[in-house]
Amino acid sequence: AKSQAVEIAGGAGMILYNVDDVSSLVSDNHYVPSLHTNNTDGLVIKDYIAANEAPTATLSGGTKTSAQGSVMAAFSSRGPNAATGAADLIQPDVTAPGVNVLAGNTPTALSGAPGQLFQAISGTSMSSPHVAGAFALLKQAHPDWSPAAAKSALMTTSRQDVVKEDGVTPADPFDMGAGHIVPTTALSPGIVYDAGFLDYLGFLCEAAPEVFSDAAATCASLVGLGIPTDGSELNVPSIGIAELVGAQTVTRTVTDVSGVRDRYRITAEAPPGVSVEVSPRVLRVPANGSASYTVTFTANDDAALGEWAFGSVTLSGIRHGAVAYSPTAVKPALFDAAAQVSGTGTDGSAEFSATFGYTGDYTAAAHGMEPAVGAADSVNQDPDQTFDPSDVGAGATAHTFDLTGMAFARFALPPESVADAGLTDLDMFVYDPSGTLVGSSTNGGTDETVDVALPDAGVYTVYVHGWLVNTDPEPYTLYSWIVSATPGGSLVIDSAPASATLGATETIDVSWSGLDAGTMYLGAVSHTGPDGLLGFTLVQVSTFE
Repeated sequence: AKSQAVEIAGGAGMILYNVDDVSSLVSDNHYVPSLHTNNTDGLVIKDYIAANEAPTATLSGGTKTSAQGSVMAAFSSRGPNAATGAADLIQPDVTAPGVNVLAGNTPTALSGAPGQLFQAISGTSMSSPHVAGAFALLKQAHPDWSPAAAKSALMTTSRQDVVKEDGVTPADPFDMGAGHIVPTTALSPGIVYDAGFLDYLGFLCEAAPEVFSDAAATCASLVGLGIPTDGSELNVPSIGIAELVGAQTVTRTVTDVSGVRDRYRITAEAPPGVSVEVSPRVLRVPANGSASYTVTFTANDDAALGEWAFGSVTLSGIRHGAVAYSPTAVKPALFDAAAQVSGTGTDGSAEFSATFGYTGDYTAAAHGMEPAVGAADSVNQDPDQTFDPSDVGAGATAHTFDLTGMAFARFALPPESVADAGLTDLDMFVYDPSGTLVGSSTNGGTDETVDVALPDAGVYTVYVHGWLVNTDPEPYTLYSWIVSATPGGSLVIDSAPASATLGATETIDVSWSGLDAGTMYLGAVSHTGPDGLLGFTLVQVSTFE
């Protein structure tokens, strides 16, 4: 869109410079000859142009140079998992080539310069096909593997010689997941971490209980079948604990896919401030069979509370040499409670548990319930499908919300917010009063949610981006729930502990009454300790019949 604007204005060429020196330099198709440079060099060029009445530029022959590989792109999505209740699942899973990849291009593009048969593409459009191709090869070689087994093979055999976008700092699991895929090694991983349909249902009990018509009954049934419902217990190669209160033990099960029994030596690199103990230290895995091990994480006195710390667990085959690498990420905390509980009905109740990493004062308070508030508007197609706040009126629509004195805000574009979610892909970006991006949701299709906890005082701006519209402009309804920091409303605390005891897990009961039928409500329970607010548990209630 930028070079197209230059062409429309009669320009002969364009010099494009980044807003900083960290953002990626990418090859792209342009409407006029273009140069893309970093911020420092761009400002030098800009100053030269400003200081000369007749500035000139010369393009000389290129020089072959070597470029550093395995550098995370500045635009690559990062962890932790922003989904409410799913922070125990480390994201991303892996990384793959996705910057300046030469690829075919349709000569009749909807946007961009027409008539060009190839281009250098960057982003998910390239890294995802690489991973999909690797999955296809794994499916061909091992048609009996489950999707979880195939993903495990790519993760455990990945390489970790990846750096952040600065080209120097080693990447962590929230940058690269388990690492950069090595498809040839993934063909023979030795062991895999497998998971089935019921395992993922168990994960949803904590991550998204609202997907069940009766979450309590469904999840109790799964527990009865021996299916764990704690997000940390989903049997994936990575291990994440979003709230490490004191100590927590996690179980993992590996399955042999080599057809030969082996013993695996288990070693752990402990996250800073955390002690790690594995059991057993040597795991015997039978041919085509499974075996389990446990990892216990204990927060030490020097643990950085509220900050993620990274480590790893590695299983090394003693007999056949297979190596299975697993990243770990834990966040030590004084307190842990459910991020969200769900309920139904104009009158109802719910319960959740809270675990304490200290002994002392504790208070639970109820805030809300707040019904969904819909704002109907429309958005145009963004020609270059790249969001910028300046796109308002030409690919984006802005909504403002004063969040002064609020505890929590949720903004959502569910599938029903547009006429046909299958043909429309709207995204959402949220900026704070200072103009800083604080949240975004760019899922495929239209199904977006952004939560803002403890917002700063002032006006927030929510942008709806028309990445792909079916009707131009595309009508939509943006839904919001804004919960006050002042306790009160139709949500009531029925029972809660009056104080905290180190290592204790207590039950908190809440109820609501008098809600209007036919909408979604959101409330919150605030948890306060001797030094202030410990966190919130959201209470989401559907009153649809």
